[in-house]
Amino acid sequence: MTLDIGVGLWTMQSTASAPAAPAALYRRFVDDARRVEELGFHSLWMAEHRFWYDGWCPNPFTAAAAAAAVTERLRFGTGMLLLPQQDPRRLAQTVVTVDRLSGGRLDVGVGLGHRDAEFDGLGIRRASRGARMDEALDVLRAAFSGEPWHHDGRHLHYGPQPALPPPVQRPHPPLWLGGMADAAVQRGIDRGLSFLLPQTLYPHEVADMAQRIRAGWEKAGVAPGRIGILKDCWVADDAEAARRWFLARTAVHYREEAGSWWVLKGRATGFEEPELLDRQLTRIVETPLVGTPDQVGGELQQLADAGADLVVLRFNFDVTAPWSMQAMTLFSHTVLPAFTEEAS
Repeated sequence: MTLDIGVGLWTMQSTASAPAAPAALYRRFVDDARRVEELGFHSLWMAEHRFWYDGWCPNPFTAAAAAAAVTERLRFGTGMLLLPQQDPRRLAQTVVTVDRLSGGRLDVGVGLGHRDAEFDGLGIRRASRGARMDEALDVLRAAFSGEPWHHDGRHLHYGPQPALPPPVQRPHPPLWLGGMADAAVQRGIDRGLSFLLPQTLYPHEVADMAQRIRAGWEKAGVAPGRIGILKDCWVADDAEAARRWFLARTAVHYREEAGSWWVLKGRATGFEEPELLDRQLTRIVETPLVGTPDQVGGELQQLADAGADLVVLRFNFDVTAPWSMQAMTLFSHTVLPAFTEEAS
């Protein structure tokens, strides 16, 4: 099975430890995209958040359009765009525009979102996100059809709408769904969407999810999508040094992020339920691809054998950005050729 390998996640954050002007961050993204393409990666992925001090990329399509103008082969994806917080009509127009500008190199990953502050800031009830997600997906698919369309749902009310120009990718740019709760899986299966699974799954869990999803597509009678997974990654010549370096810079980052924002089964857990937070952090520590090129290459092969056909390697954290390109360069010279040569 062919395994495409992309890199992420770019967020254009300006943090207290690494402040930068937004214009400089977006220019840096364009430069990074050129380099990522030169290194031979399949795709470059961005994330979306809003209403936080660091300015976390609120519109990744602006960055993708700028970078597409200076690259030829590299694909651009969102991992994830917070669809319940979007106006899907405007989003469809933006997606088609960037798809056409890039020559058909856009992937759209969408997720529910989980930060209360983001829903509150937009005046949206967090409890409505599932219904809004369903309706937005249906609006997007209707808008991408190339025909005039309308939608009159519970949360989204659009009368007759004119047809959009056709996207380069038909019937539309690939739609990737984030999440693995039962409702999310069924949502994607029913619509034949692709899946981008979370980074904290073990290979046997990836295999179970891939089998479940592919069986669901077949039962639903829909054209199958693809199965991808996000994976934290760090590669170095010395395995122990790589792991120490990675954990020292990411464990604190994850604890702060998860503790501040994490919601589990509708409850804001975070620091209030440290045992649940610790359980999640154990997975974060145990599941990344960290080590020598041979070790990381072997673990990537396990994911391919489990049924993944795309892996987005997360080298780029807000606390590791100055060193991320160095690790990606080593990966591209030592690990990537084994997968690109097999694909060719």
